[in-house]
Order: sequence, then structure tokens, then C-alpha cells
Amino acid sequence: MSAIGQPLSRVDGRLKVTGAARYAADIPIEDLAHAVIVHSTIANGRVASLDTTAAERAPGVVAVFTYRNMPRMNPTPKPWSHLHPQGQSYLPLQDDSIHYAGQPIALVVAASRDQAEHAGTLVTVKYEVQRPAVFGPDSTKTAFDPPQFLWPVSSAVGNAEAGIAAGEVKLERTYSTADRHHNQIEPHVTAAVWDSTGTLTLYTPTQYLFGERALVSIVLGLAPEKITIVSHFVGGGYGGKAYVWPHTLLAALTARVLNRPVRLQLTRAQMYSMVGHQPATIQTLALGARKDGKLTGLRHESTSPTSVFDNYIEYAANCSRFLWSASGGIATNHRIVRTNRGTPTVMRPPHEALGHFALESAMDELAYSCGVDPVEIRLLNDTDVDPYSGRPFSTRAMRKCLKEGAARFGWEKRTPEPRSMREGRYLIGQGVASAIYTHWRWAAKARVTLSRDGTALVEAGTQEIGTGTYTVMQQVAADTLGLPFDKVSVRIGDTRLPYSHGSIGSATMANAGSSIMLAARAAREKAIALATTGKDAPLAGAAARDVLVSGGALTLAGRNARVTYADLLTRNGLSTLVGDGDYDPVDEDKGPKAIFSFSAVFAEVRVDPDLGLVRLNRFVGAYDAGRIINPKTARSQAIGGVIWGVGQALLEQSDIDPMMGRFVNRNLSGYLVPTNADIPQLDVLFVGEFDDEASPIGVKGMGELTAVSVAPAIANAVYHATGKRIRELPITLDKLL
Repeated sequence: MSAIGQPLSRVDGRLKVTGAARYAADIPIEDLAHAVIVHSTIANGRVASLDTTAAERAPGVVAVFTYRNMPRMNPTPKPWSHLHPQGQSYLPLQDDSIHYAGQPIALVVAASRDQAEHAGTLVTVKYEVQRPAVFGPDSTKTAFDPPQFLWPVSSAVGNAEAGIAAGEVKLERTYSTADRHHNQIEPHVTAAVWDSTGTLTLYTPTQYLFGERALVSIVLGLAPEKITIVSHFVGGGYGGKAYVWPHTLLAALTARVLNRPVRLQLTRAQMYSMVGHQPATIQTLALGARKDGKLTGLRHESTSPTSVFDNYIEYAANCSRFLWSASGGIATNHRIVRTNRGTPTVMRPPHEALGHFALESAMDELAYSCGVDPVEIRLLNDTDVDPYSGRPFSTRAMRKCLKEGAARFGWEKRTPEPRSMREGRYLIGQGVASAIYTHWRWAAKARVTLSRDGTALVEAGTQEIGTGTYTVMQQVAADTLGLPFDKVSVRIGDTRLPYSHGSIGSATMANAGSSIMLAARAAREKAIALATTGKDAPLAGAAARDVLVSGGALTLAGRNARVTYADLLTRNGLSTLVGDGDYDPVDEDKGPKAIFSFSAVFAEVRVDPDLGLVRLNRFVGAYDAGRIINPKTARSQAIGGVIWGVGQALLEQSDIDPMMGRFVNRNLSGYLVPTNADIPQLDVLFVGEFDDEASPIGVKGMGELTAVSVAPAIANAVYHATGKRIRELPITLDKLL
């Protein structure tokens, strides 16, 4: 039986539910000291005076570091790169300037964390304060055109303005989304250990082992081979652990100065200021269309905040370049506003979730303006050719997503008029939204070792971020080798293993999985060569293409000839047989076809007409993510993405004090996320097919895709229920009353 396609349970599941899985903060380290950050309470100004005397004399304190005695760091590279991803370019404790609330102003190292925390309260500081710059509608007057970060900042295909003007139906609307934070269960933490050879080992939860090593190498001036990053399990990443943040650099430097291992773990409040967040957006959508709903022109513009020292762009308008066709033209643009906050970062799903809220809400408004069913208007504007590049899509099952999702949801029973559906006293609304998600392709390597005992070991420098990576990689290797699933084991999470790219952009399965398949194939081909031409070859004279591999044995169809991997290695006096995989794809924008993942999602909400309280009643998601390796772990990712989207739609918002410039709800009692009670039964279906343009194993990105259009589907359902169009997320009761 093929391992691929089986709904297997996670091999690391028992470790996690019994507490046996060791996360970064669980690693036992001898003579460990604990560091605690003292952070600024202002968002803009400078440190006028800083007294650490009392802190240095406190019990258990080993040292106190400030900008006066912290070793100097090398600057981070510009421009930003996926190869060495810094969370922000401004480095901690290098000068007396204050650029954001929560910025480190001192670091206390003590024998215990409690002692370090106590000593931190004894540091006294005086500031020269300036009023902070914050983001809002008024601040957009200072917005500017930034340099390119990932994609081109602006785009134009055809003449969007002429196309809009030619439309028989026109609309222009402004939509906004709130600042949000990742709120991983596992706090950010780094333990730094230097050995006698000058090698640094960092135990830290990361979504990109080798990117972390590259950035630390640059900032510390240390050769990459002298740095080891270890991260066997990550307790939630969502993009926030894909980058190197100040606490990691501080832990590494102080451990070197003190010649002693140091662990630095952030508090929940510090995770709101020191490790990025998703920035708010203000977006304008203009559409022109024929009376039947066919788009003639589209313009999408977005403005978002960044820090005063970095040019991070939230590419909210990017999705409008690819999702729907518009006969006249499509134009997009992004602008940013400098504010006194830490640098924003990617958050599941970056760019797309924010932009789709505006685009798919506007498409719903257009459907009502034209009197066309919201599903039908999307089918009408579907396209087989990427509107931006002009390339055909590799596979695009958008029509299947819409039609099969609608059938599963029972869309045909919906009455189109707002406020026309009720359940007792509650208003019922149903909404739909589609999504497109970029397929990222990056290089990755892997090694597969067949042993004489008939088992195989997979080794790759990728990381497990809670998505079932150990399991699906084991399935790929078992399937390729023709071994039983339980005869394969996987070793990941260490830079001493073969290089792999980050677990970002929903790319792990396609990239790391492909390298593992190639490595397993190389090992299998070596075994076939031995079986057909090696010592005492049991399949001598056979062509390699005629050899079948299954159940851990090599056989020939039509001949009574069979040899197991174990017997084959024994015959040839080998203890192991090693295959190496090197997946080196072309960039996603340079191939002959445009490669994306797609979805259509359907939401039903129940709204209390007196309280304005919105509850999700039912949800169906249909996804085209190519080949599905494991339906069980894929479904887990899908329902997790839907829950994430419910948070974006109805609950999540990071509020900033406009006078102090700091986030005020820096805890899980003030920042609301969905709980089990908020989520009904979720229905998921996969309609994609093998996409050999996307990856050798036929998969496309899925994890973030599943969260993309949940918010607009819910917003569209809220309009259908109430007749009120909410264009600002989250949809809270005050906006409906």
C-alpha cells in the first residue's frame, strides 16, 4: 500500500500530548544563566540617564548590559533577503535612541530567571521624550512609495482607469484591517551555548534554521560553520519565528562575554513589541464592470505602517494582480507610513489575507450592484491565464472549488436578499469568497540512508512547526523507497543536516518534500544498480526500469526473482547505502507557467439583531493545493486556517495608545482569539490534482491558503444577514448596532 495519500496520524503526536517533546526552553543545559530584558516605556526619544547600580548588586545577578557595555554588532544586510532574514535592521543596545515602546534598554543576567526579573525592576531610567508617530487615516498623508521588498511595489496591466470608466457599473470603496499579533503558545526563547572551540549552539524555535544561522553569522562576525541552530519542535510560528529578532542576538553575545550558557525567554507582553506583528492596512478598491458583472477595470491601492528604520511592506494589493481577469486593465500600488513601532513582519497569511478581505468584499458588493449571484460573478471572471504575467496557470481548479464547494454548502437554497433568512429570532447570512496564494519555490537538500537492518533514515535541515512535517516526510520517503511506513524515520531540526529553506510561504512540503523524494529515489536507484550489476546480483541482466520496489524488496515482474534491501546490502558487504537529493527549482516568476494555489470558501453566520453578536454557524472550504500527501494532516491545517480566519474576521485587533505609541492589550485577556466554543463543525474538501510544474511530488502550498478568504466570506455573510456592509475588521458588535 502506498504511504502517500493515507490519512496517517502524526508520528510525533504521542510525544507532544505526553509532554515528552522537547521544545527550545526544555533543553537541559548545565550552568545555565537566565537573561531578562528591561524595555522602554516610551516609543520615541532617547535615554537621558540609566542607573544599573542597584540591579548589579541584587542577589544572583551575574551582569547587567546596556548600550554602554554591550559588544558592538555588525549591521544587518540591506536590502532584506530570504537568505538572511532579519526581523528588523535596528540592533538592540547599540545606542541611546528609542524608536519604539518595548525596545530593550538593559539586559539583566542572573542565576535564575526570578532573580533576573527582580533585578530588572531595580534599573532606573530617565528619558528625553518626543511624541510618537502612529498609524491612522490622518497619517496616510505622510505615506511614501517604498523600495521593492518582495514583489514590485506597483503594477499596471492595460489601462485600469479607462477600464473602470468604461464600466456600466462602477464602485469605489475603502476597507481597513487592524494590527494583529501572532500569539504563539510557545514564547520566543533562545538558549546560547559556546564551547571551547568557539562554536556557538543556539536552541531556539525557528521556522528557518539556515536563515537564522546566516543572519547570526553576519551580525556576530562568525563563520557559519561555527554556528549550530537546533530546533526540533516549534510551538507555533505563523511567520513570527521565521526571522531573527533582537533577543536571539542578545543571548548569543552575552553568553560569549560571560563564557557561560544564557537563556533568554520573552514574556507574553514582550512578544507584542519585540518579535513583529501584522500591520494594519487602509485599502481602496475601484471596480468597473458590465451589467452582467464582467470586470472591465480594477484598481487596488494599500497603505500600511512600518518602523522608522525599515521599509516593510504589507503587499495587500498583490492578490488583485492574479485572481480575476479585467478586460480593460488592472493596477495596484502600495505605500507605507513610518511609525514608532517595531518592524512589522509576515503573519499567517501575510499580504493575501488582508488584500483578499478588500478584493472579495468589493466583488460581493459588485455582485449585489449588478444583481448577479456572488458565485456566478466569480465564475464569470475566472481565467486560465495569469492576468499579470500572461502565462497560463499550471493548474487552476477555481471553478471546481466554487462549484463543488457551493454544492456541499447548499448554496442553491440561499435567498439573495439581505435580511431574508432567519432562524427564530436570529438573522442568518451566507457568504462566499475565493482566494489565490503564491506558490514559493526554494532550493533544498536531503539525505536518505538505507541500513542493513532494512530501515531508512531521512535527514534534512527543515523544521517541524506543528504541521505534521515528521509524518509527511516519512510518507514521501517510504513511498519512494517502497518501504513500510514504520521502517522509515526522520531527523530534522538541526543545521548539521543538509540545507533546507525556511518553513514559510506554505512551501515546506513542496520544497523539502521534493528534496527528500529525490534523495530516496537516488538511494533506490543505487540499490537497483547493485541488484542488477553488483556482487552476486540477484536480478542480473534485468533493465533498471523493469525492477519493482515494494514492501522493502526489489522484484522483477514475470520472474521469480526477489531481494530485500537488507539482503542486498549484506550480499555486497555494505552497512548502509546513501542517496542525496538536491532540489534546485527555478524561481516562481521565471517558469513557463504561473503556479498558485486556489480556494473558495462558504460561511454561514447567525447574528443577534439586538446585540449585534456574530457567530459562525457553518463553514465549507474547497481547496486546490495540488496532490494531498496526507488527508488527515492536511485537514488539520485547513481547519486551523479557518479558525485563524475567524479570529481575523471577528475578534483580533491590537490597539495602540495614540499618545504613548504602545500596544495596550498585550496579553491573552485583552487580545481575543477564537476558542472551541466559537467554532462549529468545519467541512473541508480537496479538489486539486497532481501539479508537476509546482513540484516533483505534485503538491502546492496549502497551510496559509486555508486562512486567506475566511474573513471576507464571513463579512459577506454578515451583510447578507443584516444588510449592513462592514468594511473594517474585525467585525465587532459596535459596528453592527
